[in-house]
Amino acid sequence: MPLPRPLVRSLILPLHERLRGRSTLRFLRWMRRNDRLSADELQRLHERLLVKHLRHAAATVPFYSRLVDPDAIRGPEDLERFPVLDKAAVRAAGRDLVSKPLAKRVFQLETGGSSGEPLRFYTDRERESSQLACKLRSRLWWGVGPEARETDLWGSPIERRPRGWLRSLSERALGFQLLSAFKLDERTMAAFKTRLARGRCDLLYGYPSALARYGRFLLARGEDLKDLPLKLVVCTAETLVPADAEVIRRVISCPLANEYGCRDGGLIAHEGPEGFHLQHDAVHVELLDESGRAVGPGEVGEVVLTNLHARAAPLIRYRLGDRMCLDPSPPAEGNPHPRIREVAGRITDSLVRDDGARTHGLALIYILRELPGVDRFRCIQDAPGRVLIEVVPGEDFDPRSVETGVIDRVHRVLGAGTEVDLRILPDLEPHPSGKHHYIICNVP
Repeated sequence: MPLPRPLVRSLILPLHERLRGRSTLRFLRWMRRNDRLSADELQRLHERLLVKHLRHAAATVPFYSRLVDPDAIRGPEDLERFPVLDKAAVRAAGRDLVSKPLAKRVFQLETGGSSGEPLRFYTDRERESSQLACKLRSRLWWGVGPEARETDLWGSPIERRPRGWLRSLSERALGFQLLSAFKLDERTMAAFKTRLARGRCDLLYGYPSALARYGRFLLARGEDLKDLPLKLVVCTAETLVPADAEVIRRVISCPLANEYGCRDGGLIAHEGPEGFHLQHDAVHVELLDESGRAVGPGEVGEVVLTNLHARAAPLIRYRLGDRMCLDPSPPAEGNPHPRIREVAGRITDSLVRDDGARTHGLALIYILRELPGVDRFRCIQDAPGRVLIEVVPGEDFDPRSVETGVIDRVHRVLGAGTEVDLRILPDLEPHPSGKHHYIICNVP
């Protein structure tokens, strides 16, 4: 049975964060104070954080020290002295992106690779603490406290790796549970509601495509989640398209919020009652056009991110591959953080198995990306039981082994009855949004 929530908030959660070596609750208190600032006061704080971060990076990080004089950094405009980085540049730089005085604090994490390009990067407890604090602060905008019982409908193997007994025990004490988004068939989804009810779930968190798939399953059975004590549903990791949002809202009686972030960049924005807000005391966002110049107010541009609390391993002006449009109007009353009008290019489709069940596209991405001899790939499905796999050859490409490996992996995910059309191409054309979609499913 879940522990009493006041006990979790006052004892279990602080102990959990201390044992993990994180200062999440200290960051949370600081961010809650920032939420009470005016928009102008928050902007001045943002600029101080940015300048301090740039000076620190130029003074202590070998990669930046070779390019920028810390004494030349006088204001936010000096951010342009720093180069724009992509994943290839981060891989090439390696530990040169680690701050020398803080080098003993760093450890490596890996992105989920939903774009097909996983990245190993350096981080530390300070950055991870600030990122979690951003999540908790944003949920408090909806009146959901850090002691909330959370259920994740998730698919990343990073979260799905076997838990040790201590982590499993701590998650049970916190009221956390994980539901798999990989095989969303009737048998699996039929058990979800029982688990949500048994865990007395306050907050449901997951991929919008998976949440919408579950919502459609419930509606087909004449059921919903309105009898559960849910306080908030949060969509993350993909674009929340209107059709999915409508389905999810039909089966819940609580607010639906959108979250935007990435493992290598941190939490960037979160929806609140007054709109979709940047985490202005945690990240700096630039929106650039194709030539690398800042777009005008209200225009769509490529997201280039600087995490203001990644001191041990700064990623300054880091390209995410997404596109965004900021709301040029003043921040809403009651929340001083700038608002986002639109985020584009974060859709990862589901795929249809040969038995008619849907599975999350990441299930195929994660195993195809590990296939030797494949540089890039794309999966296109226009009808159940048939997929087109487009492959760009990489080093050590062997046509026969790649063909065997692709077919084996597709059958593993979509069933042995799925027909596979494999095409070897010199390159893959990107999506019109500018971001490459590795999964394109045109099955209704």
